[in-house]
Amino acid sequence: MYRLSQPAPDLAPFIESYWHVDATPDAPFALTVDVFVDGRADLVFNFGVGYQRSVPGCPPRLLRHGNLDAQRLTPIRIEQRGAVQIVGARFRAGGLMPFVEHSLHRWTGAVVGLVEAFGPTVGPLEVALRDRAGHAAAQAAVLDAWFIERLSMSPAKRAAFDMVQRVTASRGSARVEDLARDAGLSFRTVDRLFRRHVGFAPKTWARIVRFQRALERLKVDPGCTLSQVAAELGYYDQSHLAREYRRFSGNAPGRHAGFFPEDAPTDFAPNVVRFVQDADRG
Repeated sequence: MYRLSQPAPDLAPFIESYWHVDATPDAPFALTVDVFVDGRADLVFNFGVGYQRSVPGCPPRLLRHGNLDAQRLTPIRIEQRGAVQIVGARFRAGGLMPFVEHSLHRWTGAVVGLVEAFGPTVGPLEVALRDRAGHAAAQAAVLDAWFIERLSMSPAKRAAFDMVQRVTASRGSARVEDLARDAGLSFRTVDRLFRRHVGFAPKTWARIVRFQRALERLKVDPGCTLSQVAAELGYYDQSHLAREYRRFSGNAPGRHAGFFPEDAPTDFAPNVVRFVQDADRG
């Protein structure tokens, strides 16, 4: 029911994976996914039942059609049940920029219509994916061809993408001043490049990277203390870690220590906490 496909090598720096979920009315599918903040985007083509997307503190929103779930700075929950038929592309951090010309800052946290995000060429793509329902390899080939045709990295985009990678490699410790100096740019220019081509400020990305590292740390070593994690990852103290963690996950860090079972889907974790495939669950 749930399968992953890898993008073509030229797309791998920008797209982490394609994902495919297929079910039928006589074999219903129950899906609940809690997605923590990761600064990434997902392109979703929905050919089956609608799904609910909710943000903490807000009523759920029913989505019946394909969309771009743009880079997120708040945790979300996805719930879907029945004849699920979805094809998605999961972008890496900053990975959306080669495929759009819009400023991504205005889309942060938003669900954007397919045509608004990618223009009219997305219509034939959607039809081609629908026609290949249930055939993950064929759908991946169609996605590869479409993305490769759109792939475009201007010098400004390349500079922004390289800085995203540098912050990631530093585990969130890279300073904006250092990024600007090494790139021969001003602080304001670096900030503007990030907002336009990534969707948020570089300091925000550094915070997300540290949070993701904290989440991974709790996953692999549930016995570690919060003070240890805070010291290892550059938080001021345990309270600082707890505040950031709650903001990006919706829960206190202690709620997730040891939460991931050994057989949890490694393709989503540590971004997604629950992935349930159970037609009998109420």
